[in-house]
Amino acid sequence: MSIVQVRRRKVARNNFKKMLLQLFLCLAGIPAAVADNDGFARAIEQTARMVVPVGTLVLAASVSQEGHWTFVNGKGERFTAANPDEMKRMPSVLGTVANDAERRLMLVLTEDAVFSQASALTILPRPATLRLSTALGVYPLHDGPPRLAQVSPKIRVEIAQRTAFDEILAQLDRSVARKGIRVIALQPGAPATLGAKPAMDKSGKTELVERVDPYRLRDALPGLRGQTVLVTGRLADGLLHYQVSGGPDRSIISTDLVAAAENNDVNLIILDAPAGRQPGARNWLWLKAELTGSDAWNADSGLDALLSTLATEAKPLTLRLAKTAEDRVTLVAIPDPLTTSATGGIVDALTRAAQGVTNDVTGRIEPTAIHIHLVSSARQRELDKRLVRWLPTWAALGYLAFALLGLLGSPVSWRWWTKLWPPENRAEYANAFGYQSARAVKLAIYALVVMPLAAVAAAPVSLLAWLKRSPQAA
Repeated sequence: MSIVQVRRRKVARNNFKKMLLQLFLCLAGIPAAVADNDGFARAIEQTARMVVPVGTLVLAASVSQEGHWTFVNGKGERFTAANPDEMKRMPSVLGTVANDAERRLMLVLTEDAVFSQASALTILPRPATLRLSTALGVYPLHDGPPRLAQVSPKIRVEIAQRTAFDEILAQLDRSVARKGIRVIALQPGAPATLGAKPAMDKSGKTELVERVDPYRLRDALPGLRGQTVLVTGRLADGLLHYQVSGGPDRSIISTDLVAAAENNDVNLIILDAPAGRQPGARNWLWLKAELTGSDAWNADSGLDALLSTLATEAKPLTLRLAKTAEDRVTLVAIPDPLTTSATGGIVDALTRAAQGVTNDVTGRIEPTAIHIHLVSSARQRELDKRLVRWLPTWAALGYLAFALLGLLGSPVSWRWWTKLWPPENRAEYANAFGYQSARAVKLAIYALVVMPLAAVAAAPVSLLAWLKRSPQAA
């Protein structure tokens, strides 16, 4: 089972539990605000289920508005600390071995403690391993600045506002493979359009890089609604510079490309690579090679799986929310090496040169930044609920409501409609087909247009007429 599928099951399970809790509190007459105060209980539950190395004391931790910390161990014992002196006593009080100087401390923090009371983190005992408790799981925290949450082996998320963090997690969990991922190589003179589905090799198993005329790419995006488009180049001054083999560098206006993606609900990922070299002929040949085990690529793979192909555990991506707009968000991912070579500049330079040769052969791109322009999670949920792709959910549901109401008023609205469009005269038609076709068109216009539009007026009239007839029938 993939990481994404595990996350989705956790979300569904937690949402179901929360719904039942809120229903119980509502029936019991307890204020709804209490239902939202379950972060500490969740952290305590997660702490009790964690498997940790011997000699590690794991505590759930929460902080009050006044800055008083409460710690709970696996036995349910509690300790409250309000200053550094009380913090020093906390491990020996809640630990099984008092004054154990070698004991390692791990604190599982609530979201309120990390996001709303971040200043209170400074009085926590050091050294201590910090974890963030969320509905999706427990994530390691890296002290900053900036403070980071390790959401997967190759992806870290910047801790800023809770709404931004939640949006990033929702985006990472989204399936991007099911509707298609298009890896584009910019090449002047290439085709100006893209097919509805990714190009495949002869085996039908490997997607190919699709070459497109860069000056027509913006016009090709409307046909890729809901899909993810990945392009490569060097971003500078609102331009996307790309390298043409055997010729000078060229550029297109990146802001126009981003605007076209926004207008057509396309997810656009720009790999900002210094050389602006375009990818080779094969797409997933070099991407899938790094996907193993729980990260194996499948139709339900999320954005995290895609980004993981562009990073390594030694050089993970640090992800932050750069911009939010109506129905759109922009994320920026920066490859961030965890360690540097101890042997110095010459070895590092030779390593980079060797990686460059390998990248030229495999077509792999090593970006210095990844700019990710996405449909917001709220809009994506609305798009996924649509009964008709181009019709907003509220409009579709409204239409269905008026259509149902129109059924009640159909005896009245049909009489109105026959006055506007009298019954067909069979003698006016040369054959039965023309006669029946005219009747079918009239009926279709009535059922799809007239009946819903006249529902508000016709339904009350029809209901009153029925009520008047009822006593007589009785």
